[in-house]
Amino acid sequence: MNQAALKAFDQRATDCAPESSCNSNVVLPFVQPDNGITAEIVRGTCELRRKRDDAFAGKLFGDPTWDMLLQLYAAHLDSLRMSIGRLTRLCGVPATTVLRRLAMLEDRNLVTRTNDPFDARRVYVALAPAGVEAMESCFIASGRRAAFL
Repeated sequence: MNQAALKAFDQRATDCAPESSCNSNVVLPFVQPDNGITAEIVRGTCELRRKRDDAFAGKLFGDPTWDMLLQLYAAHLDSLRMSIGRLTRLCGVPATTVLRRLAMLEDRNLVTRTNDPFDARRVYVALAPAGVEAMESCFIASGRRAAFL
């Protein structure tokens, strides 16, 4: 990838940016790791995945689990809570798919669910420590580029 493409990659995040109107974006305590990975880089990967899907007719690429992990990792890096409903909207897949994939990820100890203490209808989901470690490994191995599109 040339320098201009890398710079553009690091600057985009509009399609995956956090929804400012979502009141569930409570800031959580988190210390940013010193590995150069930012939420903007992760969201840039989300955007590149969407552009890839737009460039090819039909549903050639379908990996909702990876899209979910990307969104959860970006939320983790920004210290934001992610509700299951918001995750569903950001990934653009049916709620049943998100719930099924979350159960699989939870069985592997990659994500955790937490009930909202103020609203019994809302459940938050976040990467577990093993999930954070796995996502960091992927981005470090790819040189923070979109090698895992």
